Amino acid sequence: MKKNNYNYNNQTGMYRHKILLRQRTITTDELLQEIETYEDYDHFWAMVKTSKNGESITAGQESTKVQKRYVVKYSSKLDEFINAEKTSFEVVHKGVVFDVKEAINDNDTNETVTIFVEGRV
Repeated sequence: MKKNNYNYNNQTGMYRHKILLRQRTITTDELLQEIETYEDYDHFWAMVKTSKNGESITAGQESTKVQKRYVVKYSSKLDEFINAEKTSFEVVHKGVVFDVKEAINDNDTNETVTIFVEGRV
């Protein structure tokens, strides 16, 4: 029987942000041109951690680059999706679309998965 231990750093209440993972699909139109679209895959509860914010001003335009980490509880469904898609999927959080830079299984312990994303506001 598994002992019920309380882990202060991994509480269920910390995973309070709902994110949507969208998988990339490539279709071909009548002119044989490839069109890249994204389809909704599934919603997951995640913990959001801001990695670093960077601002750059070029040619009088100001753009802000947002880099975040989403920590999601491990599931075999999520693991299969990440292994199949690598970094060709998107994360949508509060209507903002983020490009995935890397998704890793933390310490290979099958407890949490960290998804590193970058988006523009």
